[in-house]
Amino acid sequence: MPVGLEAINGSLQKEAGRAAPGGLSKDTFLKILVAQLSHPDPFAPQDPGAFVTEMSQIALLEQLLNLSTRMESLYRLEALTQAAAVIGREVVVESSGERVSGTVEKVVVNGDKVLLVVGGNQYDVANLVEVR
Repeated sequence: MPVGLEAINGSLQKEAGRAAPGGLSKDTFLKILVAQLSHPDPFAPQDPGAFVTEMSQIALLEQLLNLSTRMESLYRLEALTQAAAVIGREVVVESSGERVSGTVEKVVVNGDKVLLVVGGNQYDVANLVEVR
């Protein structure tokens, strides 16, 4: 049985630090699972069905994290596509409660953010109010 857990642990190492939707990281979840299996209570043996349930939860968690990563990538691509479409166009963006208008000079990607460069200043594409 430990061989299976080592294989699972190895396949999950790349995203061990990512938090699950409930706030529990995969690494923490696996450590708890291994501790439960390594130190069983002799007075309350583990139900085989519970083990299968826990393994299916690991698989579900992996799928949810993969889906989340893909959705984030899709969102960034969509934001970049929208921003590229307004290069050279006059726009209005909102910044600190004020509306700024000008021509989009270029688009900059900074980490997870897609920024419009208007008048030499960078504005998040999410703050785009109007395209003229």
